[in-house]
Amino acid sequence: MEGFICFLIVAAFVGVFAWQLSETRRAVATTVVETPLSPAEAADVVREAFTGVRAPLWTRSPGPGTINMRRRGVNRGITMSIDIRPHPDGGSEVAMWASETVTYLGLLVNFAGVVNRRKSAIGRAMTETA
Repeated sequence: MEGFICFLIVAAFVGVFAWQLSETRRAVATTVVETPLSPAEAADVVREAFTGVRAPLWTRSPGPGTINMRRRGVNRGITMSIDIRPHPDGGSEVAMWASETVTYLGLLVNFAGVVNRRKSAIGRAMTETA
């Protein structure tokens, strides 16, 4: 019985580690969304994703994107950069990624899940608004 409990604890630890590693990879990867919105309209949708109840958690930050938002947190949190470019066929291309991170154990990024949820919310908002 003790062996089984020990196995469950190790399996749970490995599972959580694998999940966090997956979240980290998705956060630092660039997510691109194409939208029929103009670059100005797309920028408004992106800014709207950081307002309301989320406003105290995010602050503007310098960075490589058109819009850069830093999640407040331990060791300066994580910076999400969003680049908005006009698409040649009309509309816009919105690229989102974590540009500045705090890494633990050389593998895991602090607040990676938060960036992934913002990416998803912005992507949904781009398609709903269009």
